[in-house]
Amino acid sequence: MNIPEVLVANCTGATIAIFVFLLRVRNSETKQLGAWLYDGILAAVLAAQVTETISFLIDGQMFPGARALQYFTNTVCSAASGFVGFAWCLFVDFRLYRSTRRLRKMFFRLGIPFLIVLLLLVVNLFGTGLLFRISDENVYSRGSLNFLFYALLTVYYSESIALVYRAKRSGISVEFFPVLYFVLPCVVGTIVQGLFYGIAIGWLSVSVAFVFIHLQLQNFNTFVDELSGLFNRKYMNYRLEKARKAHSSDFYGIMMDVNNFKAINDRFGHAAGDRAIQEIGRVLSSSLPENAVAIRMAGDEFIVLLDHGSNRLLAETIAAINKNLQRFNQTTTAPFQLSLAIGSAKYDGRRIEGFLNELDRNMYADKKRYHEEHPHPEGVTP
Repeated sequence: MNIPEVLVANCTGATIAIFVFLLRVRNSETKQLGAWLYDGILAAVLAAQVTETISFLIDGQMFPGARALQYFTNTVCSAASGFVGFAWCLFVDFRLYRSTRRLRKMFFRLGIPFLIVLLLLVVNLFGTGLLFRISDENVYSRGSLNFLFYALLTVYYSESIALVYRAKRSGISVEFFPVLYFVLPCVVGTIVQGLFYGIAIGWLSVSVAFVFIHLQLQNFNTFVDELSGLFNRKYMNYRLEKARKAHSSDFYGIMMDVNNFKAINDRFGHAAGDRAIQEIGRVLSSSLPENAVAIRMAGDEFIVLLDHGSNRLLAETIAAINKNLQRFNQTTTAPFQLSLAIGSAKYDGRRIEGFLNELDRNMYADKKRYHEEHPHPEGVTP
């Protein structure tokens, strides 16, 4: 085992991970759920590099508590490898769909393999040697089921590629989502370290992958509205153009405008207005079916686009939005209540301008009804 090589590789990897994290903090990229997942992966990578380095350094060394430390460091490092694959899949799914409703389903489906490995790690702590064993001389060796870590990462990395492929087929994904920029370096590093024990290149390759993904996501971020966490108007134009070229006959839209938004801004200030936009973003994100995206068009105007939709799915989505909006109003500590003027329409497969105009007319008809029923602003509470 080449200890200097291990130290150089993992110290370099840790430095890269910290550098990427500091870049994200500087760019204020730590506010949304996707950013938390991304930063969670970074933290797991850093923890793995530290524990793997300690494990290599104490391998075969005898001192009080050495075997316990060896078990601990290898358990943490092994758990981190599974978490990276699991969280990466969740991150990819959220970046593609920006739907917390969908993400909850993915969490439980993708979490089952990771949970099984965690349970095996707990069992392994009792000296079963299933995943790895530590000899009386404090020497690490792989167990009969150690291949499960590599199988688990293969499943997760393959699933992340499949997610992008399926999203592209359904028109959800922008063309350059950089999934391979992350997966390929990770796969190469994992294979090399799996085949040649003692070569600590696995976590270094993950850190390098983060550099690639960070640079490429700067392009993807041009399609995201920072305040609401939803997609932005540029992405809306991209989706509508794809629908026009495909002459989609099952493409639907829901246009929304926040009622009395000006009253919230005037009474409580722009910070409260910003929070209102963020809350609407959360409401929409938690209300979407799998084949829909939510977009902040401008100001307090939003739109949901449903591909491969139906009148039933349209009605269910509007009902989910209203239900989650009502839940917010019942539980919030904010000094304001939120309501939306909502208009919907089906795309006829021809002119995008006509589709947007119909959505706009239907939305303002709903807004007019709202103001007739509520002549005084209800967006604020005393």
